[in-house]
Amino acid sequence: MTDKAYRKVGFRSGMRWLPSAAERLFASFAPLAGVAALWLLVSMIALVPLIGQLAMMLLTPVLTAGVLAAFDEAAAGRRPGPTVLFTAWRQPQLRTRLLGVGAFWIGGSLLALAVASAWLGSQVSPEQLQAAQGSPEAMAELLAQVSFGPLLLVAAGILAAVLSAMYFAVPLLLFESGTTTLAALRISLVAVVANWAAFLGFTLVLLAAAIAAGFVFGILVLFLGLALGSFGQSLGQVLFLLVAMLVQVVMAGTQWFAYRDVFGPGHGAGRDGDDDQLLA
Repeated sequence: MTDKAYRKVGFRSGMRWLPSAAERLFASFAPLAGVAALWLLVSMIALVPLIGQLAMMLLTPVLTAGVLAAFDEAAAGRRPGPTVLFTAWRQPQLRTRLLGVGAFWIGGSLLALAVASAWLGSQVSPEQLQAAQGSPEAMAELLAQVSFGPLLLVAAGILAAVLSAMYFAVPLLLFESGTTTLAALRISLVAVVANWAAFLGFTLVLLAAAIAAGFVFGILVLFLGLALGSFGQSLGQVLFLLVAMLVQVVMAGTQWFAYRDVFGPGHGAGRDGDDDQLLA
Protein backbone atom coordinates (compact mmCIF):
# COMPACT_ATOMS: atom_id res chain seq x y z
CA MET A 1 0.00 0.00 0.00
CA THR A 2 1.02 3.64 -0.43
CA ASP A 3 2.13 5.15 2.87
CA LYS A 4 -0.57 7.15 4.60
CA ALA A 5 0.29 10.86 4.41
CA TYR A 6 0.64 12.59 7.75
CA ARG A 7 0.47 16.23 8.76
CA LYS A 8 3.05 18.02 10.86
CA VAL A 9 1.22 19.90 13.61
CA GLY A 10 2.56 22.25 16.25
CA PHE A 11 3.10 22.47 19.98
CA ARG A 12 -0.37 23.90 20.71
CA SER A 13 -2.09 21.02 18.92
CA GLY A 14 -0.45 18.51 21.25
CA MET A 15 -1.52 20.57 24.27
CA ARG A 16 -5.16 20.18 23.21
CA TRP A 17 -5.26 16.38 22.85
CA LEU A 18 -5.75 15.58 26.54
CA PRO A 19 -8.37 18.29 27.27
CA SER A 20 -10.25 17.33 24.09
CA ALA A 21 -10.31 13.65 25.11
CA ALA A 22 -11.53 14.53 28.62
CA GLU A 23 -14.21 16.81 27.19
CA ARG A 24 -15.41 14.05 24.84
CA LEU A 25 -15.51 11.59 27.75
CA PHE A 26 -17.76 13.83 29.84
CA ALA A 27 -19.92 14.75 26.84
CA SER A 28 -20.63 11.03 26.24
CA PHE A 29 -20.01 9.87 29.78
CA ALA A 30 -22.55 7.04 30.14
CA PRO A 31 -21.62 5.07 26.99
CA LEU A 32 -17.87 5.63 27.32
CA ALA A 33 -18.00 4.75 31.03
CA GLY A 34 -19.66 1.48 30.03
CA VAL A 35 -16.81 0.77 27.64
CA ALA A 36 -14.33 1.65 30.40
CA ALA A 37 -16.04 -0.70 32.87
CA LEU A 38 -15.86 -3.59 30.42
CA TRP A 39 -12.18 -2.82 29.77
CA LEU A 40 -11.53 -2.88 33.51
CA LEU A 41 -13.28 -6.24 33.77
CA VAL A 42 -11.18 -7.72 30.96
CA SER A 43 -8.05 -6.27 32.58
CA MET A 44 -8.59 -8.53 35.57
CA ILE A 45 -6.73 -11.25 33.67
CA ALA A 46 -3.58 -9.32 34.54
CA LEU A 47 -4.01 -10.59 38.11
CA VAL A 48 -2.89 -14.04 36.94
CA PRO A 49 0.87 -14.07 37.68
CA LEU A 50 3.11 -13.56 34.64
CA ILE A 51 0.84 -15.23 32.06
CA GLY A 52 -1.99 -12.79 32.76
CA GLN A 53 0.31 -9.78 32.47
CA LEU A 54 1.75 -10.98 29.16
CA ALA A 55 -1.75 -11.72 27.87
CA MET A 56 -2.87 -8.22 28.81
CA MET A 57 0.08 -6.66 27.00
CA LEU A 58 -0.77 -8.74 23.93
CA LEU A 59 -4.44 -7.73 24.06
CA THR A 60 -4.00 -4.04 24.88
CA PRO A 61 -3.79 -2.87 21.21
CA VAL A 62 -6.97 -4.84 20.41
CA LEU A 63 -8.82 -3.26 23.34
CA THR A 64 -7.42 0.19 22.58
CA ALA A 65 -8.78 -0.12 19.04
CA GLY A 66 -12.21 -0.77 20.55
CA VAL A 67 -12.03 2.41 22.62
CA LEU A 68 -10.91 4.37 19.55
CA ALA A 69 -13.94 3.00 17.71
CA ALA A 70 -16.11 4.16 20.63
CA PHE A 71 -14.67 7.70 20.42
CA ASP A 72 -15.24 7.65 16.67
CA GLU A 73 -18.90 6.69 17.14
CA ALA A 74 -19.40 9.29 19.89
CA ALA A 75 -17.88 11.99 17.66
CA ALA A 76 -20.37 11.01 14.93
CA GLY A 77 -23.27 11.54 17.35
CA ARG A 78 -23.95 7.85 17.98
CA ARG A 79 -24.12 6.08 21.34
CA PRO A 80 -21.52 3.28 21.46
CA GLY A 81 -22.42 0.21 23.50
CA PRO A 82 -19.90 -1.44 25.85
CA THR A 83 -19.26 -4.30 23.40
CA VAL A 84 -17.75 -1.86 20.90
CA LEU A 85 -14.63 -2.67 22.91
CA PHE A 86 -14.45 -5.94 20.95
CA THR A 87 -14.76 -4.28 17.53
CA ALA A 88 -11.27 -5.32 16.46
CA TRP A 89 -11.55 -8.79 18.00
CA ARG A 90 -14.54 -9.58 15.79
CA GLN A 91 -12.49 -8.91 12.62
CA PRO A 92 -9.96 -11.75 12.17
CA GLN A 93 -7.48 -9.90 9.95
CA LEU A 94 -7.53 -6.75 12.08
CA ARG A 95 -7.30 -8.84 15.26
CA THR A 96 -4.21 -10.64 13.95
CA ARG A 97 -2.49 -7.40 12.99
CA LEU A 98 -3.23 -5.77 16.34
CA LEU A 99 -2.00 -8.87 18.18
CA GLY A 100 1.18 -8.37 16.17
CA VAL A 101 1.44 -4.88 17.69
CA GLY A 102 0.96 -6.47 21.11
CA ALA A 103 3.76 -8.95 20.40
CA PHE A 104 5.95 -6.03 19.32
CA TRP A 105 5.14 -4.33 22.65
CA ILE A 106 6.14 -7.44 24.61
CA GLY A 107 9.36 -7.92 22.63
CA GLY A 108 10.34 -4.26 22.86
CA SER A 109 9.62 -4.12 26.58
CA LEU A 110 11.70 -7.26 27.22
CA LEU A 111 14.57 -5.82 25.21
CA ALA A 112 14.46 -2.54 27.14
CA LEU A 113 14.25 -4.49 30.41
CA ALA A 114 17.25 -6.63 29.42
CA VAL A 115 19.36 -3.55 28.67
CA ALA A 116 18.26 -1.89 31.93
CA SER A 117 19.09 -5.09 33.84
CA ALA A 118 22.55 -5.16 32.24
CA TRP A 119 23.07 -1.56 33.37
CA LEU A 120 21.93 -2.35 36.92
CA GLY A 121 23.89 -5.61 37.03
CA SER A 122 27.11 -3.76 36.19
CA GLN A 123 26.77 -1.77 39.41
CA VAL A 124 24.86 -3.98 41.83
CA SER A 125 25.46 -7.68 42.47
CA PRO A 126 22.57 -10.18 42.69
CA GLU A 127 23.51 -10.80 46.32
CA GLN A 128 23.12 -7.09 47.16
CA LEU A 129 19.73 -6.97 45.45
CA GLN A 130 18.53 -10.08 47.24
CA ALA A 131 19.69 -8.74 50.61
CA ALA A 132 17.87 -5.44 50.07
CA GLN A 133 14.58 -6.95 48.86
CA GLY A 134 13.21 -7.41 52.36
CA SER A 135 13.57 -3.75 53.33
CA PRO A 136 12.31 -0.73 51.35
CA GLU A 137 14.82 1.47 53.18
CA ALA A 138 17.71 -0.80 52.24
CA MET A 139 16.54 -0.95 48.62
CA ALA A 140 16.25 2.84 48.46
CA GLU A 141 19.74 3.22 49.94
CA LEU A 142 21.16 0.70 47.46
CA LEU A 143 19.55 2.39 44.46
CA ALA A 144 20.77 5.79 45.67
CA GLN A 145 24.32 4.55 45.13
CA VAL A 146 23.62 3.62 41.51
CA SER A 147 24.84 6.10 38.91
CA PHE A 148 23.29 6.80 35.52
CA GLY A 149 25.08 5.35 32.54
CA PRO A 150 24.82 4.99 28.77
CA LEU A 151 23.02 1.63 28.99
CA LEU A 152 20.17 3.27 30.89
CA LEU A 153 19.86 5.85 28.11
CA VAL A 154 19.82 3.02 25.56
CA ALA A 155 17.01 1.28 27.49
CA ALA A 156 15.02 4.52 27.65
CA GLY A 157 15.61 5.09 23.93
CA ILE A 158 14.38 1.59 23.06
CA LEU A 159 11.23 2.06 25.14
CA ALA A 160 10.58 5.50 23.61
CA ALA A 161 10.97 4.08 20.09
CA VAL A 162 8.62 1.19 20.86
CA LEU A 163 5.94 3.48 22.29
CA SER A 164 6.30 5.89 19.35
CA ALA A 165 5.93 3.06 16.85
CA MET A 166 2.79 1.84 18.62
CA TYR A 167 1.09 5.20 19.19
CA PHE A 168 -0.41 5.68 15.74
CA ALA A 169 -0.11 2.01 14.70
CA VAL A 170 -3.38 1.07 16.42
CA PRO A 171 -5.56 3.78 14.80
CA LEU A 172 -3.81 3.25 11.45
CA LEU A 173 -4.70 -0.45 11.49
CA LEU A 174 -8.25 0.31 12.65
CA PHE A 175 -9.10 3.10 10.22
CA GLU A 176 -6.84 2.22 7.24
CA SER A 177 -7.87 -1.29 6.23
CA GLY A 178 -4.98 -1.89 3.81
CA THR A 179 -2.24 -1.21 6.35
CA THR A 180 -0.02 -4.05 7.55
CA THR A 181 1.39 -4.28 11.05
CA LEU A 182 4.98 -3.49 10.05
CA ALA A 183 3.88 -0.58 7.85
CA ALA A 184 1.73 0.86 10.64
CA LEU A 185 4.59 0.65 13.15
CA ARG A 186 7.00 2.31 10.73
CA ILE A 187 4.62 5.09 9.70
CA SER A 188 3.75 5.76 13.34
CA LEU A 189 7.40 6.07 14.35
CA VAL A 190 8.13 8.51 11.53
CA ALA A 191 5.00 10.57 12.25
CA VAL A 192 5.74 10.82 15.99
CA VAL A 193 9.33 11.94 15.36
CA ALA A 194 8.14 14.50 12.79
CA ASN A 195 5.62 15.82 15.32
CA TRP A 196 8.03 16.02 18.25
CA ALA A 197 6.86 19.54 19.15
CA ALA A 198 3.22 18.44 19.41
CA PHE A 199 4.20 15.46 21.57
CA LEU A 200 6.28 17.75 23.77
CA GLY A 201 3.19 19.88 24.36
CA PHE A 202 1.11 16.77 25.01
CA THR A 203 3.67 15.43 27.51
CA LEU A 204 3.82 18.71 29.44
CA VAL A 205 0.02 18.86 29.73
CA LEU A 206 -0.07 15.19 30.74
CA LEU A 207 2.53 15.72 33.48
CA ALA A 208 0.71 18.79 34.81
CA ALA A 209 -2.60 16.91 34.85
CA ALA A 210 -1.04 13.89 36.57
CA ILE A 211 0.51 16.06 39.30
CA ALA A 212 -2.73 17.97 39.88
CA ALA A 213 -4.87 14.82 39.89
CA GLY A 214 -2.45 13.03 42.22
CA PHE A 215 -2.52 15.96 44.63
CA VAL A 216 -6.33 16.19 44.67
CA PHE A 217 -6.79 12.42 44.91
CA GLY A 218 -4.23 12.19 47.74
CA ILE A 219 -6.11 14.83 49.76
CA LEU A 220 -9.43 13.08 49.08
CA VAL A 221 -8.13 9.68 50.22
CA LEU A 222 -6.57 11.25 53.32
CA PHE A 223 -9.87 12.96 54.17
CA LEU A 224 -11.84 9.72 53.68
CA GLY A 225 -9.39 7.82 55.89
CA LEU A 226 -9.62 10.39 58.68
CA ALA A 227 -13.41 10.73 58.45
CA LEU A 228 -14.44 7.11 57.91
CA GLY A 229 -11.49 5.05 59.13
CA SER A 230 -10.96 1.67 57.47
CA PHE A 231 -14.19 2.05 55.47
CA GLY A 232 -12.84 5.32 54.06
CA GLN A 233 -9.61 3.58 53.03
CA SER A 234 -11.60 0.88 51.24
CA LEU A 235 -13.72 3.54 49.56
CA GLY A 236 -10.52 5.26 48.47
CA GLN A 237 -9.33 2.05 46.80
CA VAL A 238 -12.64 1.75 44.93
CA LEU A 239 -12.37 5.36 43.80
CA PHE A 240 -8.83 4.69 42.61
CA LEU A 241 -10.07 1.81 40.43
CA LEU A 242 -12.84 3.97 38.99
CA VAL A 243 -10.46 6.83 38.25
CA ALA A 244 -7.92 4.45 36.69
CA MET A 245 -10.70 3.00 34.55
CA LEU A 246 -11.61 6.44 33.18
CA VAL A 247 -7.99 7.53 32.80
CA GLN A 248 -7.17 4.64 30.46
CA VAL A 249 -10.16 5.61 28.31
CA VAL A 250 -9.06 9.25 28.23
CA MET A 251 -5.54 8.19 27.21
CA ALA A 252 -6.99 6.16 24.35
CA GLY A 253 -9.04 9.24 23.47
CA THR A 254 -5.88 11.31 23.14
CA GLN A 255 -4.74 8.81 20.47
CA TRP A 256 -7.99 9.40 18.58
CA PHE A 257 -7.57 13.19 18.64
CA ALA A 258 -3.86 12.96 17.81
CA TYR A 259 -4.60 10.64 14.88
CA ARG A 260 -7.31 12.99 13.64
CA ASP A 261 -4.94 15.96 13.74
CA VAL A 262 -1.93 14.20 12.22
CA PHE A 263 -3.56 11.80 9.72
CA GLY A 264 -7.19 12.89 9.40
CA PRO A 265 -7.99 14.38 5.97
CA GLY A 266 -9.22 17.95 6.18
CA HIS A 267 -9.84 18.07 9.93
CA GLY A 268 -9.58 21.68 11.07
CA ALA A 269 -9.88 21.30 14.84
CA GLY A 270 -6.62 21.36 16.70
CA ARG A 271 -4.60 22.81 13.83
CA ASP A 272 -2.10 25.63 14.20
CA GLY A 273 -2.52 27.42 10.92
CA ASP A 274 0.73 27.83 9.05
CA ASP A 275 2.42 25.44 11.46
CA ASP A 276 0.80 22.46 9.69
CA GLN A 277 2.60 20.66 6.89
CA LEU A 278 1.34 17.67 4.91
CA LEU A 279 4.09 15.06 4.57
CA ALA A 280 4.24 11.74 2.78
